[in-house]
Amino acid sequence: MKLNLKLSVFALMFSVLTGCATSNLSDSAKEALESGTLSAFSPITHSSDWYKSIIDNAAEKDHLDYSILIARSYIKERNFEKAKIWLEHAKKISLTQLQESKVHIAYASLMYEQENYTGALSELKKVNSLLSLSNRECANYYVILANTQKRLGNIEEAYHSYVALNHYLTDRSSDAFKKNQEQIISILLSQNLSTLHDLKNKASSQDELGYLDFAINHVSSDPSQYAALDAAWLNRYPDHPARILIDSGTPDKFRSNSNIMANLNGNISQIAVLMPLSGKLAGYGDAFRHGIMMAQREQGLTSSIKYYDVNGTDAKAVYDQAVNDGAQFVIGPLTKDDVSKIITSGITVPTLAINSFDYVSSNNAFFFAITPENEGAQAAQKIFNDGKRTPLLMIPDTEKGNRIITGFQQKWFENNEYSKLTIKRFKNKNEVTKAIQDSFEDSTSNIDAVYICGTAMEASMIKSQIQVNYPSGDRSFYITGNSNPGNLKAPVTKNMKGMYLGDMPWLIEDSELKQTIKESLDTSNMNTLIFFALGYDSITIVPHIKSMVDNNIPVNGLTGRLTVGKNGKVVNESYWVEIN
Repeated sequence: MKLNLKLSVFALMFSVLTGCATSNLSDSAKEALESGTLSAFSPITHSSDWYKSIIDNAAEKDHLDYSILIARSYIKERNFEKAKIWLEHAKKISLTQLQESKVHIAYASLMYEQENYTGALSELKKVNSLLSLSNRECANYYVILANTQKRLGNIEEAYHSYVALNHYLTDRSSDAFKKNQEQIISILLSQNLSTLHDLKNKASSQDELGYLDFAINHVSSDPSQYAALDAAWLNRYPDHPARILIDSGTPDKFRSNSNIMANLNGNISQIAVLMPLSGKLAGYGDAFRHGIMMAQREQGLTSSIKYYDVNGTDAKAVYDQAVNDGAQFVIGPLTKDDVSKIITSGITVPTLAINSFDYVSSNNAFFFAITPENEGAQAAQKIFNDGKRTPLLMIPDTEKGNRIITGFQQKWFENNEYSKLTIKRFKNKNEVTKAIQDSFEDSTSNIDAVYICGTAMEASMIKSQIQVNYPSGDRSFYITGNSNPGNLKAPVTKNMKGMYLGDMPWLIEDSELKQTIKESLDTSNMNTLIFFALGYDSITIVPHIKSMVDNNIPVNGLTGRLTVGKNGKVVNESYWVEIN
């Protein structure tokens, strides 16, 4: 009796959600329903309304698959709220481990599209077994897994997942199969020779050996040798999955990547660094140069690097001189005015400016800066990923504070446009107290997270006031770089215990590298540590920047996990720890 009641409730829910009757079925929907060819992970070729139109007329045994199809169509349409409703429904009606696994894979897809990559991995780990899944279901599993691992910077794991995906792409002439070969090769061509040889020593199959030999050939050789190398490779691996790339001429799009890598690893490349090495900004320029030199030593980079002082000069004239001197890549300049002069007048070689800039005149222009907007966006993403939906922002009433709010709001409402966001600005201690009181005595606030932008002492004070005066409620506290001077002391961290700190890995963790530079730089100024890390990471990403753009492959640096976003902006993803 209970089961019949449950099915009646589900039938009513379907009727409400779909709002469709049998008479509204299109000819294509009737044909799909009658043929029984649709499954949970069939390609999404129609709108969500089309899929909803057939679920009421489907056999009960197919309701879970159709619910997942509808959810996936909503994901494709970027309507994540409705996608979640249908996935929750699928979760409720799943009765077997196989059905539960399908729901977990679909949920992982939703989280991936929402940029909740750790959540996506967590859902995939819940998949009971791949043995009972179809080839198509396993293929979806590995696509999400590999893409997620790549986005998280787990490049070796992503490589192995893409290779595993081959087994479930049975049509070797399909676009999906070809695309997967491109993913594998592009990942390998983004690595240096040492890493490729390490992977080859650990290869567990003939296919893996073939991929790695192909990559080693192209990373270590001159372009004039490619044709002969390809012929020899085909002779050795005649049935290799990557053969489709050579047969179709596709490797040409990757060879520029390997060429750039070879050049920038010191074979023929020359890099110019434009920095203020005199004047009032000389300290920052010096720290930046120290970072580059340290990265060269640690990573064995052998590129020729020449430094140009742009203090008090025409930055464009210095830039042109560097290019005339043979520079194939330029790092810098630093100030917004200098960057503007160079970018708006046109660049002639790939250029990584150390500032943000909104106008882009060339595909070869990149911008790397630690901005307040990114700091706020990182906090918003972390709080959202932790499941918080009604945060309070305690932000200084300053220009930087306003920029942090802007970054937070943009990212927050990308994730959830309907959630509540409380923002309080403060100028002094009295305003802090009043802001807290106004926020927590508002009966509608229901604050579940507090993001504090301030010094370590301010963050400690705000947290203490909230916990003493408003102890009830399950809420978390978050801080970012403003609260971390790079060497938090015990008296301060005692009151910050349990707070989540998001900042550059370089500034959170102690290391031999940090101890080493303290002996050669003035580390009393926080900006010195930041510019050292910027210099270190700038030269680190130069060999990989094209693959970062073309293939979304991140690079791990001192400032965080680095990706190239819109308009050539290099974004550093914060590292989060709980203060203990």
